[in-house]
Amino acid sequence: MSVYEKAKEAFDNRKLNIERENLQRKEKIYRQIPEIRIIDQKIKNIGFDAVNKVFDNIDTSKDEEKINVLIKRKEEYLVTNGYPKDYLKKRYYHNLCKDTGYVNGKICSCLNQLIIEERYNMSNLKNVLRRENFNTFNKNLYSKNRYKNYDESPYDNISDILIEAKEYISHFSKVSNGNIYIFGDVGRGKTFLINSIAKELMDSNYSVIYWTAPKLFSFMQDYYYSFAEGKEKLKEKYDSLFKTDLLIVDDLGAENIRGDLDISNFFEIINDRMINGKAMIFSSNHNLDEFREIYGDRILSRLLGTFKLWEIYGEDLRLK
Repeated sequence: MSVYEKAKEAFDNRKLNIERENLQRKEKIYRQIPEIRIIDQKIKNIGFDAVNKVFDNIDTSKDEEKINVLIKRKEEYLVTNGYPKDYLKKRYYHNLCKDTGYVNGKICSCLNQLIIEERYNMSNLKNVLRRENFNTFNKNLYSKNRYKNYDESPYDNISDILIEAKEYISHFSKVSNGNIYIFGDVGRGKTFLINSIAKELMDSNYSVIYWTAPKLFSFMQDYYYSFAEGKEKLKEKYDSLFKTDLLIVDDLGAENIRGDLDISNFFEIINDRMINGKAMIFSSNHNLDEFREIYGDRILSRLLGTFKLWEIYGEDLRLK
């Protein structure tokens, strides 16, 4: 089931709940104030007659007057019995689109929000993004002093990267080279930065899937070694690796590589996404020489050819 289908299912369930509440409210009033049931039936009958008159080009102004009188009488019954006069007015979850999900032929904000929430659910990032996003990213944790043999201070470096990251997000749909390799020692904020980018893109209605490298490689092993029935259960998750707008693989190099098949499977994902113009962000504690030792020249060549390289350096932020 696609993201839209899942969101639409949640939307339809919500709509049914509202309609059920409307019906329960009406049935309650019919039991307590039976006169209102009679009035509603009269309004319905007059309405049917008026519709027929319209087709025959007969004036319906008197019918409208009768309906207005009956509506006022119904409101008086409601108020007399302690209810607001609009108690039986049909309620909607979202008045703007009247729970249709569309406004002027475009997806309404209420349905769009469900789509975004479903993207969050599928991303594996729903909970962590409440804590880790650009609003909570504190670049002041990075030192303004020169670090080792680098030309820029850690603070200036991360400031430049943040500018590039926000540029990347704002032009995501037009990015021709939408792949990024973020590397640096443990505790330098790589994952925090990745999560911040992911949140912005999902809030802009792009699909994002996040995997840690150990979980991704374990999943790929499970998929390829499964029988047909097992593959069918995993297929939707497997397909998302190729179809999602942005695939994030965090902590490359921490996985357990069992052999050439794992490298081949990883190459297949990278190559297929490159061919189809699908963006990727990878992070690792390993520099390019170390990357080559783990994944080989073939994957490294893809990395050097199509990925922007962002190195984050400085002191271990977790110690701060």
